[in-house]
Amino acid sequence: MDRGRIRNLNSFLRQIFGTRVYKIGLWGGFTCPNRDGSVGTGGCSFCNPAGSRPMTFINGMSINEQLEAGCRYVSSRYRVDSFLAYFQDYSTTYADPEKLNELYSAAIDFPGVVGLTLCTRPDCLNAHVLDLLAELSDRTFLWVELGVQTSNDRILENMNRCHTSQDTLNAMERLHSRNILTTAQMIIGYPGSSDEDILADAAFIRRTGTSGLKLQNLHVVKDTTLDRMYHNNEFILITRDEYIDRVVTFLEYTEPWVVIQRLTGEAHHNLTVAPKWSLNKQLTVNGIHKALEGRNSWQGKKLGHPRTALNAPFPNVRTHWNLN
Repeated sequence: MDRGRIRNLNSFLRQIFGTRVYKIGLWGGFTCPNRDGSVGTGGCSFCNPAGSRPMTFINGMSINEQLEAGCRYVSSRYRVDSFLAYFQDYSTTYADPEKLNELYSAAIDFPGVVGLTLCTRPDCLNAHVLDLLAELSDRTFLWVELGVQTSNDRILENMNRCHTSQDTLNAMERLHSRNILTTAQMIIGYPGSSDEDILADAAFIRRTGTSGLKLQNLHVVKDTTLDRMYHNNEFILITRDEYIDRVVTFLEYTEPWVVIQRLTGEAHHNLTVAPKWSLNKQLTVNGIHKALEGRNSWQGKKLGHPRTALNAPFPNVRTHWNLN
């Protein structure tokens, strides 16, 4: 199967670091402004925090202890010794900057950690946090992932995101003005979305100027608003084939220099309500590559880019992070 039809994360990291690099998921004990009452309550309709809990995490573990366990597991399985520390629970820039600096520094200083990835929301980047991120970006490789989910404000409201698409554009602009790499996380197949939303979302991503993209199918997890809606038969989930078709279209309208970091998503099988096909991640990923091959298509084709654009060097960021 021909997989050279997208710009993938592994190749990008090899270009930057000259070796294989794997992410180590960390639990920082964060929360979100749409859970604590700052902007809303109840959290996002699709979110169960346990879904982002690292498999090696045990309550009470420090950042160092988590990295020791995570790096040991990944190193033994994949034979690598370079890692990105990945804070992914809730909104990982939503805390006092001093506390954030303490957590981030502990991760950066751990042996083998070559950079930092932070998962957060567009509305959790105040001036003090942005100043801290700019300082971190001078110290180490930094990638900030924003939960964008959709460009459709009506759907964002239904998700209980408590922010707008304009908030996303503003956040991306503030991060990029500080030379910080960003990634947009998008959900495909949310109730009320359509094929037209795929084109709108792809166009929106191009407007943001982000250099990374994560795509995932909507999957219903236990103890969420969507769980209740699903059991009340309030919506029908898209099929795997429909998801694959939408992903391929999204990729065709994505600039070829954007790094594709995820093609599908899954939760632990104990948390997954539906669709069951989401649990076979590899089958879905293979289906996407097969569909691209069947269409003789690739990332950026519908924008007029030749396939060779996928092999063009990524803008040189090694100097910025003082990488050897």
